[in-house]
Amino acid sequence: MCTLSFIPTSDKDCIFTTNRDEDPKRIALVPQKYKHDGIELTYPKDSKANGSWMISNGIDTSLCLLNGAFVKHAKRDDYRQSRGLMLIDFFKFPTCQEFIDQFQFEGMEAFTLVVLESKQEVYLTELIWDEHKLHVRKLPPDKAHIWSSSTLYNKEMKIEREQWFWNWLKDETQLESSSVVNFHKTGGSGNFEYGLFMNRQNIVRTVSITQIAISSQAHSMQYFDLLEEEHNTV
Repeated sequence: MCTLSFIPTSDKDCIFTTNRDEDPKRIALVPQKYKHDGIELTYPKDSKANGSWMISNGIDTSLCLLNGAFVKHAKRDDYRQSRGLMLIDFFKFPTCQEFIDQFQFEGMEAFTLVVLESKQEVYLTELIWDEHKLHVRKLPPDKAHIWSSSTLYNKEMKIEREQWFWNWLKDETQLESSSVVNFHKTGGSGNFEYGLFMNRQNIVRTVSITQIAISSQAHSMQYFDLLEEEHNTV
């Protein structure tokens, strides 16, 4: 939930990958399929709040959540709902636009939500809630993008992380799921403060990588538990 990349590999194929930087004591469950109001959703589950940071309906819509909006915010203790549960609520709405128009954002903690839709065409929508206003931006799906959570990374850190990303893309000759995961493990290698694989005195560290690969044939989700060194595919 703290680093996200989107990489198109063809007109309709793309790779959506996120690193979760979290307290290593906060347990997460490996991705499974769950049914909510008759809709089958696949996601890794946060055992504390029962929500998720990356979720897919396995058909045409995938979401990824990052904590924070544009800058680090002062956390309150009276938020109305976990942000991770909002991702499940998203699928109660027939379209992304109806979610934007009808969901009650007031009372939610600041977040960045990236919505990837792969229907007849690929659509990429960024929603940023700063606890006062929802900022909506349509992004070009034919270009790569990277996000870093504002709760852990300041402006200067974000800029350097973006530079690592662009340099890697420029030099990478074979863009595929495994090479993207490798970048998410090694980008800024050795910089434990804000490299993609980060570890701030084991209080907050990169605990997992979740990746959704989308092609005309299928959606697949891979989950790399970096604490237990386990790999699962759904």
